[in-house]
Amino acid sequence: MSSKIMLPAIRSRIGDWTFYATTMRLADVASHVKPPDEVHESKKLSDWIQREIIDSHAKMIAEYITTNEQRFLGSIIIGVYGGHPDWSPLKIRLSSSGDLTDSQIRRLESALGVLHLSGEEKLFAVDGQHRVEGIKRAINSLPNDSSIKEDSISAVFISHDPSTVEGVARTRRLFTTLNKKAKAVSKSQTIALDEDNGFAIITRRLIDSHWLFSGEDSRVAFNSTGSLGASEKNALTSVVGLSEIIKDLYGASGDFEQKRPSEEELNKHLVLCTAFFDSLVAHIPEYQKVFVEKIAQPSDYRTTTLNHLLFRPIGQRTFARATQLLISRGTSIEAAVEKLVKANLDLLSDQWVHVLWNPVAQQMMTGALIVGEANLLELANEPVRNQQSLKRLTKIRESIGAAAKSNEINPLQDV
Repeated sequence: MSSKIMLPAIRSRIGDWTFYATTMRLADVASHVKPPDEVHESKKLSDWIQREIIDSHAKMIAEYITTNEQRFLGSIIIGVYGGHPDWSPLKIRLSSSGDLTDSQIRRLESALGVLHLSGEEKLFAVDGQHRVEGIKRAINSLPNDSSIKEDSISAVFISHDPSTVEGVARTRRLFTTLNKKAKAVSKSQTIALDEDNGFAIITRRLIDSHWLFSGEDSRVAFNSTGSLGASEKNALTSVVGLSEIIKDLYGASGDFEQKRPSEEELNKHLVLCTAFFDSLVAHIPEYQKVFVEKIAQPSDYRTTTLNHLLFRPIGQRTFARATQLLISRGTSIEAAVEKLVKANLDLLSDQWVHVLWNPVAQQMMTGALIVGEANLLELANEPVRNQQSLKRLTKIRESIGAAAKSNEINPLQDV
């Protein structure tokens, strides 16, 4: 914000939130309300969630505002932090008090007032990001004298404390809760914002702290799926893919993604995940070439002539699941990785063809995670998870053998 603003407001309270209900001109919304990027330490994570949440609907909302005379927009919830916002109650003077008691008048006076914003505050949309971005686009497309800029939208202001981790987490949790109640929250939104899902929290912390995923040389792709596009050269995995690996390394999730785990539990799993990626770099020669020596790119190992299990998201999940299983049997994470890397990790080899790699379609078989894990364990001379996974793997192998004998290349892909 660059100038002072005064807004008529009603002060209210729900739970432990004090909030102020008011109205703002569309022009003021466009100039003062910013994206919720300050709730993230990672700028890349912030930019990504903005694309995920906002861009798909903003254009439609902008068109609605500029082309419909009977336009109407729901309230937005605005977080306020920094600066010196102030509340001034109004003194009520009634020409006729009627049946109002002194206590009722005092209650009205404590609720009605003016919200003063000094211009130093930062305002961001906690709920209504689509509308805010749509308003911005509409206002920017209109001439300066357009009457639409004088339209108003109802807004609810809440207080946000950016000086503590708890303050930021409190607002981020409100963001996720509001969006959960409004509509289904996508996996990418959950990862970026959820303060109760342990896997989402650890994903964000790993992106902020581990050298593979933090900084300008980050090897994580900020997209909305677990896969990597053919044009992706630099990334090892995506944010969603990283979250899935973190979950696979945990095993049976229980309440870990439903109820915020303790800091001790979060740190314990973060340490394990960090050790997992450190061990991969230490024991995979191809990882050394890409991430340490920097003489190759991840995409070099995702081709039809060179195809490595640990450069494919589904392969990474396969390896993480197998690692977790070995850990559950009493093996250390370092020893588990050492055992598994002894397996053939070349997806173009006969041992992986039609298990995770389809040579006909020249693409990964992303629905074969359980079979892939069983195959990796067998190649590493380790017992599989259960008889069901072994039966599925055996059936696929039998179909491959039968197809080879009849000179057909159409084995079962999903059993």
